[in-house]
Amino acid sequence: MSCVEMIRWHKEVGVKPSQLCLCVLIMSVVACAGKGERIDVAIPGNVTSTEPTSSGGPRIAVLPFDDKRGNQMHLGQRTHLWGGTSYFDLPTGTVSKASAQALVDYLNRQGWRASLARTQGGDGAQVTILGTIQDLSIDATSGFMHTDLLAKNNLALKIINHSDDSTVREQVSGSGTDQVFWFEPEDAQALTTELLESNFQKFVNDVRVDGRTIRLK
Repeated sequence: MSCVEMIRWHKEVGVKPSQLCLCVLIMSVVACAGKGERIDVAIPGNVTSTEPTSSGGPRIAVLPFDDKRGNQMHLGQRTHLWGGTSYFDLPTGTVSKASAQALVDYLNRQGWRASLARTQGGDGAQVTILGTIQDLSIDATSGFMHTDLLAKNNLALKIINHSDDSTVREQVSGSGTDQVFWFEPEDAQALTTELLESNFQKFVNDVRVDGRTIRLK
């Protein structure tokens, strides 16, 4: 039974407040179980599909990003109320490739023609996007009857237009916070996905398609 269900049960059945507090305390202790476990955060995360807002444009190759995070062992950690930590990690793959794939998916949902590639200009691409991950993390700190979440992302992008060998540079960054009463892995997943989508949207808003090239607005 969750804490929310307990409170409803307390109101319906008439459990004494002292008994309710004891139940909540027991549930809080149970919530700290599983310390040291791996908490999966998928990149890219699932998003609601939307119809492309545009179509066409240059063929874009996105290369796996260069991972320059200070701590590359984990995506972040959850600090438990009574000590101990659990770690956020990708279920499979690398942050470099997963983050690039997340950008590919976002661009395609906007009607662009993007694909993950291994080399610049691969598969006849007219534009290549290189990325450097300077920060990508999700951390959670549990307190009494709440957990605070903080996600951060800082991404530097380099766009190479092969038709004229011009280069465009763009940097996007942001952070997101949330506070939940009862922590679930889905909370970290949702916040991370939302932050990445927000940064990708900033990038798209700052550039324009000009024939076979991408330029800053």
